[in-house]
Amino acid sequence: MRDVLSWSFPIGQLFGIAIRVHFLLPFVMVGLVGRVAMDKEFPAGTWQDATTLVVFKFFIILLHEFGHCFAAHAMDGESDEILMWPLGGLAYCRSLPHAPFAHFVFALGGPLVNVSLCLIVGFVLYFAFDCLPPLNPFWYPYRIEANSITVHAWTWNPWPLVLEDRLHVILLMRFFWMNWILLLFNTLLIGIPFDGGRMLQAALWPKLGHYPATKIAIYGGFACMVVVGLYSVIYRDPMMAFLAVFIFMACAQEYDILERATEDALFGYDFSQGYTSLEKDEPPPPAPKKQNFIQRWLAQRAAMKEQREQEQREADDRRMDELLQKIKKFGKGSLTDEEDRFLKRVSDRFKNKP
Repeated sequence: MRDVLSWSFPIGQLFGIAIRVHFLLPFVMVGLVGRVAMDKEFPAGTWQDATTLVVFKFFIILLHEFGHCFAAHAMDGESDEILMWPLGGLAYCRSLPHAPFAHFVFALGGPLVNVSLCLIVGFVLYFAFDCLPPLNPFWYPYRIEANSITVHAWTWNPWPLVLEDRLHVILLMRFFWMNWILLLFNTLLIGIPFDGGRMLQAALWPKLGHYPATKIAIYGGFACMVVVGLYSVIYRDPMMAFLAVFIFMACAQEYDILERATEDALFGYDFSQGYTSLEKDEPPPPAPKKQNFIQRWLAQRAAMKEQREQEQREADDRRMDELLQKIKKFGKGSLTDEEDRFLKRVSDRFKNKP
């Protein structure tokens, strides 16, 4: 059985990037709206506001992940699949150059989309509708009375609190606020797997090296897990509790990959006993320990990643043969721009192969 975290179904393709939705996401979206609809503390009709926010959140996260994909392509990487799931989105990236600048640009691509959307919508609100965008992360996005769409808003001069009842303005305010919240959340949490942690890791990489920089970002992720976990307990938020678990699993996976890569760099040999231990007889290998759930999940994820990379390499090899045949028959001028870029990228991969 495949890893349950990868169970998903396709909903389309855009710019050559496949979009998949985790099977739990529709249930979570309906559940979030249903919680507001059933809570008697909210005015009647508030479920409509919750539906709007949930839909906005889906499309904002999708655009955010497209930003990562475009950034990967700009850095000569491959990113052709996005997974939308209950805790956000995942842009799968392959063949990204092992360089700090490439990783920084890839991590920055998503937040840049959020910044652009905030600037555009904020500009429209400010200059077209004489309304300040809701920069306060604790702004109340729902209606304030039953069977009405009225919300609290601020005007720019002299910044008094007013009631806003124009639907198009309210929708723009909610879109800005949701986009602003996701931007702050994803960049101010400095640790893996958030973009802020990835950018920190890439920024420290040139000075400290890949291993220490990644380890600092992982420890930052564990610190974020504690903060998110405490928030989930204090405010009884189940989504934040699930997010804390996910952060732990992502950091544990990253740590496992980092340590295994370090061991591979040492050719699989432990030099802690000195070079003379090479002359000793090989002791019998210890009996393998039974893996727990987290270890099994990490192993499955690593195996799936290796399988995807192997399939991609085989597909690249087949296409490389086809393009070489095309060049042989019609000349290099017959290649399209995309085929020429592909040929250069794959050729560079073989050139850099040890």
